[in-house]
Amino acid sequence: MRCRWIKIVAIVFALMMLYSLLPLVSFYFVKGASKSDNNEKAISELENNKGVYFSFIVFGDNHAGLCFNDAAALKEIWNMNREDRFGKSPIDFVLSVGDVTLDGSKKQFLNYKKLQSLIKYPLVSAIGNHDDPVLFKEFCGMKEFVFVNRNSYFIVLDNEIGELSEKQFVYLEEKLKDAQNYENIFIAMHKPPFDPYQQEWYNMDNSPWAYRFRKLCARYNVDMVFSGHKHMFKSETFDGVENVVTGGGGMLIEIPEADGGYLHYVRVTVNHDYVKYEVRKVSPPLWEYVTYYFWKEAVYWVRNFYGSGYLFGNNAKRVPLRVKNLNDREYWMTKK
Repeated sequence: MRCRWIKIVAIVFALMMLYSLLPLVSFYFVKGASKSDNNEKAISELENNKGVYFSFIVFGDNHAGLCFNDAAALKEIWNMNREDRFGKSPIDFVLSVGDVTLDGSKKQFLNYKKLQSLIKYPLVSAIGNHDDPVLFKEFCGMKEFVFVNRNSYFIVLDNEIGELSEKQFVYLEEKLKDAQNYENIFIAMHKPPFDPYQQEWYNMDNSPWAYRFRKLCARYNVDMVFSGHKHMFKSETFDGVENVVTGGGGMLIEIPEADGGYLHYVRVTVNHDYVKYEVRKVSPPLWEYVTYYFWKEAVYWVRNFYGSGYLFGNNAKRVPLRVKNLNDREYWMTKK
Protein backbone atom coordinates (compact mmCIF):
# COMPACT_ATOMS: atom_id res chain seq x y z
CA MET A 1 0.00 0.00 0.00
CA ARG A 2 2.81 2.36 0.93
CA CYS A 3 4.64 1.60 -2.32
CA ARG A 4 1.47 2.41 -4.25
CA TRP A 5 1.17 5.84 -2.65
CA ILE A 6 4.81 6.57 -3.38
CA LYS A 7 4.19 5.78 -7.05
CA ILE A 8 1.11 8.02 -7.11
CA VAL A 9 3.01 10.90 -5.55
CA ALA A 10 5.90 10.39 -7.97
CA ILE A 11 3.53 10.40 -10.97
CA VAL A 12 1.75 13.54 -9.74
CA PHE A 13 5.08 15.29 -9.16
CA ALA A 14 6.33 14.29 -12.63
CA LEU A 15 3.13 15.65 -14.19
CA MET A 16 3.55 18.92 -12.28
CA MET A 17 7.12 19.19 -13.54
CA LEU A 18 6.00 18.65 -17.13
CA TYR A 19 3.18 21.16 -16.72
CA SER A 20 5.64 23.78 -15.45
CA LEU A 21 7.64 23.28 -18.67
CA LEU A 22 4.70 24.01 -21.01
CA PRO A 23 5.06 27.83 -21.02
CA LEU A 24 8.70 27.50 -22.06
CA VAL A 25 7.89 25.04 -24.85
CA SER A 26 5.14 27.26 -26.25
CA PHE A 27 7.41 30.32 -25.94
CA TYR A 28 9.63 29.12 -28.77
CA PHE A 29 6.64 29.23 -31.13
CA VAL A 30 5.74 32.81 -30.21
CA LYS A 31 6.13 35.49 -32.87
CA GLY A 32 8.27 38.30 -31.52
CA ALA A 33 7.47 42.00 -31.53
CA SER A 34 8.66 43.91 -34.57
CA LYS A 35 11.82 46.01 -34.54
CA SER A 36 9.67 49.12 -34.79
CA ASP A 37 8.25 48.31 -31.34
CA ASN A 38 11.19 50.07 -29.75
CA ASN A 39 11.89 52.75 -27.15
CA GLU A 40 10.80 55.54 -29.47
CA LYS A 41 7.40 53.93 -30.08
CA ALA A 42 6.86 53.12 -26.40
CA ILE A 43 7.55 56.72 -25.43
CA SER A 44 5.15 58.02 -28.09
CA GLU A 45 2.39 55.85 -26.61
CA LEU A 46 2.78 57.65 -23.27
CA GLU A 47 2.45 61.19 -24.61
CA ASN A 48 -1.32 61.46 -24.20
CA ASN A 49 -1.55 59.98 -20.72
CA LYS A 50 -3.37 62.33 -18.34
CA GLY A 51 -3.79 62.49 -14.60
CA VAL A 52 -1.46 62.24 -11.63
CA TYR A 53 -2.27 58.72 -10.41
CA PHE A 54 -0.55 55.83 -12.18
CA SER A 55 1.87 52.93 -11.81
CA PHE A 56 4.76 51.48 -13.76
CA ILE A 57 6.83 48.30 -13.45
CA VAL A 58 10.63 48.01 -13.30
CA PHE A 59 12.69 44.85 -13.79
CA GLY A 60 16.15 43.99 -15.00
CA ASP A 61 18.63 41.31 -16.04
CA ASN A 62 16.32 38.86 -17.76
CA HIS A 63 19.29 37.78 -19.96
CA ALA A 64 17.21 36.30 -22.78
CA GLY A 65 18.67 33.31 -24.58
CA LEU A 66 19.06 30.66 -21.87
CA CYS A 67 16.08 28.38 -21.21
CA PHE A 68 16.33 28.89 -17.44
CA ASN A 69 16.28 32.68 -17.88
CA ASP A 70 13.44 32.72 -20.40
CA ALA A 71 11.28 30.40 -18.28
CA ALA A 72 11.66 32.64 -15.22
CA ALA A 73 11.00 35.79 -17.28
CA LEU A 74 7.81 34.22 -18.64
CA LYS A 75 6.62 33.59 -15.08
CA GLU A 76 7.32 37.22 -14.20
CA ILE A 77 5.51 38.53 -17.29
CA TRP A 78 2.45 36.46 -16.37
CA ASN A 79 2.41 38.24 -13.01
CA MET A 80 3.11 41.66 -14.53
CA ASN A 81 0.16 41.34 -16.88
CA ARG A 82 -2.14 40.83 -13.89
CA GLU A 83 -1.07 44.00 -12.09
CA ASP A 84 -3.93 46.11 -13.46
CA ARG A 85 -6.71 43.71 -12.47
CA PHE A 86 -9.52 44.61 -10.05
CA GLY A 87 -9.53 48.25 -11.17
CA LYS A 88 -6.26 49.14 -9.47
CA SER A 89 -4.19 52.09 -10.68
CA PRO A 90 -3.33 51.84 -14.39
CA ILE A 91 0.04 50.39 -15.39
CA ASP A 92 1.40 52.85 -17.93
CA PHE A 93 4.56 51.00 -18.98
CA VAL A 94 7.28 48.51 -18.08
CA LEU A 95 10.89 49.64 -17.71
CA SER A 96 13.84 47.26 -18.14
CA VAL A 97 17.12 48.40 -16.60
CA GLY A 98 19.30 46.40 -18.97
CA ASP A 99 21.01 43.12 -19.74
CA VAL A 100 18.11 42.13 -21.93
CA THR A 101 20.28 39.39 -23.50
CA LEU A 102 22.73 36.80 -22.21
CA ASP A 103 25.70 37.78 -24.38
CA GLY A 104 24.29 40.13 -27.01
CA SER A 105 23.74 37.81 -29.97
CA LYS A 106 21.04 38.44 -32.57
CA LYS A 107 19.21 35.24 -31.60
CA GLN A 108 19.00 36.42 -28.02
CA PHE A 109 17.63 39.80 -29.06
CA LEU A 110 14.97 37.89 -31.02
CA ASN A 111 14.14 36.02 -27.81
CA TYR A 112 13.83 39.35 -26.01
CA LYS A 113 11.41 40.57 -28.68
CA LYS A 114 9.34 37.44 -28.06
CA LEU A 115 9.21 38.32 -24.38
CA GLN A 116 8.25 41.86 -25.31
CA SER A 117 5.34 40.64 -27.42
CA LEU A 118 3.92 38.93 -24.32
CA ILE A 119 4.02 42.09 -22.18
CA LYS A 120 0.74 43.93 -22.62
CA TYR A 121 2.16 47.33 -21.65
CA PRO A 122 4.63 49.53 -23.56
CA LEU A 123 8.21 48.41 -22.88
CA VAL A 124 11.08 50.86 -22.38
CA SER A 125 14.57 49.31 -22.27
CA ALA A 126 17.94 50.53 -21.00
CA ILE A 127 21.13 48.97 -22.31
CA GLY A 128 23.27 46.67 -20.14
CA ASN A 129 26.85 45.47 -20.34
CA HIS A 130 25.72 42.13 -21.87
CA ASP A 131 23.87 43.86 -24.74
CA ASP A 132 25.61 44.51 -28.04
CA PRO A 133 25.23 48.29 -28.68
CA VAL A 134 24.65 47.94 -32.44
CA LEU A 135 22.03 45.22 -32.09
CA PHE A 136 20.45 47.02 -29.15
CA LYS A 137 19.89 50.06 -31.33
CA GLU A 138 18.47 47.83 -34.09
CA PHE A 139 16.04 45.92 -31.85
CA CYS A 140 15.37 48.30 -28.94
CA GLY A 141 16.06 51.79 -30.24
CA MET A 142 17.91 54.67 -28.62
CA LYS A 143 20.16 54.04 -25.64
CA GLU A 144 20.14 57.38 -23.80
CA PHE A 145 17.04 59.54 -23.67
CA VAL A 146 14.39 61.27 -21.57
CA PHE A 147 10.63 60.99 -21.61
CA VAL A 148 7.65 62.39 -19.77
CA ASN A 149 4.72 60.45 -18.43
CA ARG A 150 1.92 62.46 -16.82
CA ASN A 151 3.52 64.52 -14.04
CA SER A 152 6.85 62.68 -13.98
CA TYR A 153 10.16 63.06 -15.78
CA PHE A 154 12.27 59.99 -16.65
CA ILE A 155 15.96 59.93 -17.58
CA VAL A 156 17.46 56.76 -19.07
CA LEU A 157 21.26 56.61 -19.07
CA ASP A 158 23.76 54.37 -20.85
CA ASN A 159 26.33 53.22 -18.30
CA GLU A 160 26.95 49.73 -19.63
CA ILE A 161 30.70 50.34 -19.34
CA GLY A 162 30.28 51.29 -15.68
CA GLU A 163 31.21 54.91 -15.09
CA LEU A 164 29.51 57.97 -16.54
CA SER A 165 31.68 60.18 -18.74
CA GLU A 166 32.09 63.93 -18.30
CA LYS A 167 29.87 64.45 -21.33
CA GLN A 168 27.18 62.31 -19.72
CA PHE A 169 27.36 64.30 -16.49
CA VAL A 170 26.83 67.52 -18.46
CA TYR A 171 23.89 65.91 -20.27
CA LEU A 172 22.43 64.59 -17.01
CA GLU A 173 22.59 67.94 -15.26
CA GLU A 174 20.94 69.68 -18.21
CA LYS A 175 18.09 67.18 -18.12
CA LEU A 176 17.76 67.45 -14.34
CA LYS A 177 17.35 71.20 -14.71
CA ASP A 178 14.59 70.61 -17.28
CA ALA A 179 12.95 68.17 -14.88
CA GLN A 180 12.45 70.73 -12.13
CA ASN A 181 9.03 71.65 -13.54
CA TYR A 182 7.72 68.14 -12.84
CA GLU A 183 6.49 66.68 -9.58
CA ASN A 184 8.64 63.56 -9.77
CA ILE A 185 12.02 62.66 -11.27
CA PHE A 186 13.18 59.10 -11.97
CA ILE A 187 16.51 57.87 -13.37
CA ALA A 188 17.14 54.43 -14.87
CA MET A 189 20.49 52.87 -15.81
CA HIS A 190 22.07 49.46 -15.72
CA LYS A 191 24.93 49.56 -13.22
CA PRO A 192 24.14 50.92 -9.75
CA PRO A 193 26.02 53.86 -8.19
CA PHE A 194 26.67 51.78 -5.06
CA ASP A 195 27.46 48.19 -4.12
CA PRO A 196 24.24 46.39 -3.23
CA TYR A 197 26.15 43.28 -2.12
CA GLN A 198 29.34 43.87 -0.19
CA GLN A 199 30.91 40.45 -0.73
CA GLU A 200 33.00 41.83 -3.58
CA TRP A 201 36.69 42.37 -4.25
CA TYR A 202 36.04 46.06 -4.91
CA ASN A 203 33.78 48.75 -3.48
CA MET A 204 31.99 51.12 -5.82
CA ASP A 205 30.24 53.17 -3.14
CA ASN A 206 32.96 55.79 -2.92
CA SER A 207 34.27 55.72 -6.48
CA PRO A 208 34.42 59.26 -7.93
CA TRP A 209 31.64 58.86 -10.52
CA ALA A 210 29.24 57.17 -8.09
CA TYR A 211 29.75 59.80 -5.40
CA ARG A 212 29.32 62.61 -7.93
CA PHE A 213 26.20 60.98 -9.37
CA ARG A 214 24.55 60.53 -5.99
CA LYS A 215 25.26 64.12 -4.97
CA LEU A 216 23.87 65.40 -8.29
CA CYS A 217 20.67 63.42 -7.75
CA ALA A 218 20.31 64.88 -4.26
CA ARG A 219 20.89 68.44 -5.47
CA TYR A 220 18.11 68.20 -8.05
CA ASN A 221 15.65 66.29 -5.84
CA VAL A 222 15.53 63.02 -7.77
CA ASP A 223 12.90 60.71 -6.31
CA MET A 224 14.25 57.29 -7.29
CA VAL A 225 17.15 55.75 -9.21
CA PHE A 226 16.58 52.30 -10.72
CA SER A 227 19.39 49.97 -11.74
CA GLY A 228 20.18 46.28 -12.13
CA HIS A 229 23.42 44.44 -12.94
CA LYS A 230 23.49 42.61 -9.60
CA HIS A 231 21.05 39.70 -9.69
CA MET A 232 19.20 40.62 -6.53
CA PHE A 233 16.94 43.17 -4.88
CA LYS A 234 18.41 45.90 -2.72
CA SER A 235 17.36 49.40 -1.77
CA GLU A 236 19.57 52.12 -0.28
CA THR A 237 18.86 55.79 0.44
CA PHE A 238 21.57 58.40 -0.18
CA ASP A 239 20.89 62.02 0.77
CA GLY A 240 17.14 61.39 0.58
CA VAL A 241 17.24 59.70 -2.84
CA GLU A 242 16.00 56.09 -3.02
CA ASN A 243 18.32 53.83 -5.03
CA VAL A 244 16.69 50.54 -6.03
CA VAL A 245 18.58 47.62 -7.54
CA THR A 246 16.18 45.24 -9.27
CA GLY A 247 18.17 42.55 -11.05
CA GLY A 248 15.83 39.62 -10.54
CA GLY A 249 14.19 39.63 -13.95
CA GLY A 250 14.98 36.07 -14.95
CA MET A 251 18.72 35.40 -14.88
CA LEU A 252 19.80 32.50 -12.65
CA ILE A 253 20.47 34.14 -9.31
CA GLU A 254 23.60 33.12 -7.42
CA ILE A 255 23.09 35.27 -4.30
CA PRO A 256 21.28 33.66 -1.34
CA GLU A 257 17.60 34.43 -1.05
CA ALA A 258 18.01 35.84 2.45
CA ASP A 259 20.27 38.56 1.01
CA GLY A 260 17.85 39.54 -1.76
CA GLY A 261 18.74 36.84 -4.27
CA TYR A 262 15.30 36.01 -5.62
CA LEU A 263 13.30 36.54 -8.79
CA HIS A 264 11.22 39.69 -8.66
CA TYR A 265 10.08 42.92 -10.25
CA VAL A 266 9.16 46.27 -8.71
CA ARG A 267 5.84 48.05 -9.04
CA VAL A 268 6.01 51.82 -8.53
CA THR A 269 2.88 53.85 -7.75
CA VAL A 270 2.69 57.62 -8.23
CA ASN A 271 0.01 59.90 -6.81
CA HIS A 272 0.85 63.59 -7.32
CA ASP A 273 4.23 63.94 -5.55
CA TYR A 274 3.74 60.79 -3.49
CA VAL A 275 5.81 57.84 -4.71
CA LYS A 276 5.97 54.34 -3.28
CA TYR A 277 7.19 50.98 -4.54
CA GLU A 278 6.39 47.35 -3.83
CA VAL A 279 8.64 44.37 -4.51
CA ARG A 280 6.83 41.52 -6.24
CA LYS A 281 8.65 38.30 -5.44
CA VAL A 282 8.09 35.61 -8.09
CA SER A 283 8.69 31.91 -7.51
CA PRO A 284 10.52 30.12 -10.34
CA PRO A 285 8.79 27.41 -12.40
CA LEU A 286 8.76 24.10 -10.53
CA TRP A 287 11.22 22.40 -12.87
CA GLU A 288 13.65 25.29 -12.43
CA TYR A 289 13.28 25.29 -8.66
CA VAL A 290 14.02 21.56 -8.51
CA THR A 291 17.00 21.70 -10.86
CA TYR A 292 18.65 24.90 -9.58
CA TYR A 293 17.14 27.07 -6.86
CA PHE A 294 16.65 24.30 -4.29
CA TRP A 295 20.30 23.32 -4.61
CA LYS A 296 21.52 26.90 -4.56
CA GLU A 297 19.84 27.52 -1.22
CA ALA A 298 20.99 24.12 0.09
CA VAL A 299 24.62 25.00 -0.61
CA TYR A 300 24.28 28.30 1.28
CA TRP A 301 22.56 26.52 4.16
CA VAL A 302 25.46 24.08 4.41
CA ARG A 303 27.96 26.93 4.33
CA ASN A 304 26.18 28.78 7.11
CA PHE A 305 25.69 25.62 9.17
CA TYR A 306 29.40 24.80 8.85
CA GLY A 307 30.17 27.95 10.80
CA SER A 308 32.76 29.99 8.96
CA GLY A 309 30.88 30.39 5.70
CA TYR A 310 33.37 28.15 3.88
CA LEU A 311 32.78 24.54 2.93
CA PHE A 312 36.45 23.64 2.83
CA GLY A 313 39.82 24.83 4.07
CA ASN A 314 38.99 27.63 6.51
CA ASN A 315 38.37 26.95 10.18
CA ALA A 316 38.89 30.53 11.31
CA LYS A 317 36.66 31.81 14.07
CA ARG A 318 35.23 35.30 13.82
CA VAL A 319 35.35 37.38 16.99
CA PRO A 320 34.43 41.04 17.51
CA LEU A 321 37.32 43.37 18.23
CA ARG A 322 36.91 47.00 19.26
CA VAL A 323 38.68 49.38 16.91
CA LYS A 324 39.49 52.84 18.24
CA ASN A 325 39.76 56.14 16.38
CA LEU A 326 37.21 55.11 13.74
CA ASN A 327 34.19 56.77 15.30
CA ASP A 328 34.42 54.06 17.96
CA ARG A 329 32.56 51.59 15.74
CA GLU A 330 32.79 47.84 16.20
CA TYR A 331 34.31 45.92 13.32
CA TRP A 332 34.36 42.16 12.73
CA MET A 333 37.78 40.76 12.12
CA THR A 334 39.07 37.24 11.57
CA LYS A 335 41.25 35.78 14.28
CA LYS A 336 42.76 32.30 14.00
